[in-house]
Amino acid sequence: MVRLMQAAMVLGMVLMSTSFTTDAGAEDRVGFSVEAELPDNQVDTSVTYYDLRVERNHEQTLTLTIYNHENEELTVNGEVLNASTNSNGLVVYEEKEVDESLTEPVTELVELSANEWTIPAGESRTIETQINMNDTTFDGIKLGGLHFQKADAEVDEAEGVSIQNKYAYVIGVRLSQNDETVDPELELASVIPGLVNYRTAVTANVRNTQPVMMSEVSITADVFREEETSPLRTVEQEGIRMAPNSVMPFIINWENEPLEAGEYRLEMTATDGENKWQWDESFQISAEDETINEEAVELEDEQSINYWFIAGIAVLLIIIAGLIFYIRRLKKQSKK
Repeated sequence: MVRLMQAAMVLGMVLMSTSFTTDAGAEDRVGFSVEAELPDNQVDTSVTYYDLRVERNHEQTLTLTIYNHENEELTVNGEVLNASTNSNGLVVYEEKEVDESLTEPVTELVELSANEWTIPAGESRTIETQINMNDTTFDGIKLGGLHFQKADAEVDEAEGVSIQNKYAYVIGVRLSQNDETVDPELELASVIPGLVNYRTAVTANVRNTQPVMMSEVSITADVFREEETSPLRTVEQEGIRMAPNSVMPFIINWENEPLEAGEYRLEMTATDGENKWQWDESFQISAEDETINEEAVELEDEQSINYWFIAGIAVLLIIIAGLIFYIRRLKKQSKK
């Protein structure tokens, strides 16, 4: 059952075609596309997403067009989402808790005129989005996206598991008020043992606390048992991109071994090429955390590994004994 749940989770992931990174085949898979009409306050006119210079108390109406590329009527749902950072080090647009360092996120400043539209086959429909900056002033950037998705997601049946294939289209929204330079700052928020995709792991939550996009970040992490000098686990990840004011769950894979109660220490280094951050954090895996092992898949139990090792040695000894017996028998026959 756990394996089926895992398969459904992996195969049911949302495939996003965002206008930050164009996918040539996206329109065929999604069945529709969305085009932003760039206004006069667009900062970078070479991109297809909204990169807007806004002022305090600024109000604005943005216009987008949804194109139906299918031969039948299509209903599309839409919502505004904040930018976040996933465990792969990618900027994504998902429903996620906002980091406490982010005040007045895009979801509080931008609003779609509706959340559902029906477009006839082969036609298009123009929709609007409202921006209301209120009394907001800030340096750096605020980043979010207008997320569009088919209302009727396709459902496949595979080995008794229902899998929803959800294809979405995202138009980015980047807001700025000035060109002031904001220095990046990373913090290690917490170190938590648990399961990631039903596998044992320790997650180090790294926060980008500033309103700045971070690119080409590299992180190295070493986990030690307390009082030991040789690392128990070492993980390196490069090319990480972090959304402004977001948290990246940095995953330290436990390599399908059980979590064992005890005291541990995490040594971690992050760099963006110009700045460097280092942390030395103690953490604990409790007896209660060990119960997580029961829910893990493909867990290698040390005791069962020992059983297999002993069984292998026994088989090898039997083979050797058989060979010795066979050779002695041949020698006796040759003497006769």
